[in-house]
Amino acid sequence: MKLCHSPTSPYARKVIVTAKELGLFDQIETFGADVSNRFVGINPATPLGKLPSLEVESGVVLFDSIVICEYMNGLTDSVDLFPGTGLDYAKMMTLHALANGMTEACFQRRFDSTAMPDGEGSPSWCARLKVSMENSLNELEARVSEFDGKLDIATIAIGCALGYHDLRFSFENWREGRPQLTAWYEEFSSRPSMTDTVPPEA
Repeated sequence: MKLCHSPTSPYARKVIVTAKELGLFDQIETFGADVSNRFVGINPATPLGKLPSLEVESGVVLFDSIVICEYMNGLTDSVDLFPGTGLDYAKMMTLHALANGMTEACFQRRFDSTAMPDGEGSPSWCARLKVSMENSLNELEARVSEFDGKLDIATIAIGCALGYHDLRFSFENWREGRPQLTAWYEEFSSRPSMTDTVPPEA
C-alpha cells in the first residue's frame, strides 16, 4: 500500500496512527505531497488534490482519511477501531465528525490567514472559524466521559485534532479552562502511535 501524506497533515496523521494501532504500518510505503502549487492541489492522485490518499495493491486509490481508516480496519481482526452498531456506532462517528470538523476549521483558518494572496483573506471568516474551534473544544470538554479510556476512530481523530491545534494555534492555549480534556489528551498523546507521529514545527 502506498500512502500520500505530509508530516504536518492532521488527516494523514490520523491514517498513520490508525495503521500503527492496527499493526499495519509496516505494510505501507509513504511518499510526500507535491506542494509546488497549492492552488491546483497537493496530491495529483485524487481529483480533489487533497491529502491523504492510499493506493492499494490492486491500484485502486482511496480517499479521504475516514475511508482509508475504515478500509484498513477491515484488513485485520487484531483491533476494532470502528466498534458498535446502531446508535452506539452513530454516536462514535458523531464524535469523529466533531473532531474532524474542528480540524477542518483549524486548517481553513490557518490557510486563510497565511496562504492566501495579499488582500484575499477574510478576517471575518477566520473569526467565524475560531468560533467553531472554540465551540468544538467546549463540547469535547463536556463529553470527555463518553470517550475516556477508549481507543477507536473517534479518539484517534480527537487526539490528532488537538495536536494540530497545538501545531498551528498553540498561542491560544486550548487547555485553559478545560481540565478534563487536558488530562485526557495528556494520557492519550503518550501512546506510541501518537508520540511517533508528532508533527514537526512548520
